[in-house]
Amino acid sequence: MKKYAVLLIFPLHLILCQLFEYGPQADYLYFGAVLTVLLIDFALSAWELDIFTSHRNSIRVFAKEYLPYLLQKGIILAADAGMFGIGLKLQYSLGFHAAVGMAAASLLLSALVAFVTGAARTMMYHDEKR
Repeated sequence: MKKYAVLLIFPLHLILCQLFEYGPQADYLYFGAVLTVLLIDFALSAWELDIFTSHRNSIRVFAKEYLPYLLQKGIILAADAGMFGIGLKLQYSLGFHAAVGMAAASLLLSALVAFVTGAARTMMYHDEKR
């Protein structure tokens, strides 16, 4: 389960996209949901990659563990792109498209933060070993 933890974020993306359909009265709710999804995404990323508990001393080892994680992110981004395409075909509102874009942006941001954090942690452990 831990190797595929990031895939658990996709149902939250679906919920996030539906929240935006409620219009301006749900703006604060939507903003809170975007932040929550971003934090949950980073927590799942940290758990899957063992960012704060691993004792890797080589960037290569971290990169090998990061590639399957990146593939999972790519699968979720492809699903988001599919939702975007369905939204265009069914002529959903502009809000739906913005929600899908925000979900995709949160995926990319959490992947970048997970990589930078994991690489920094790996380098710090490498320096401690010397």
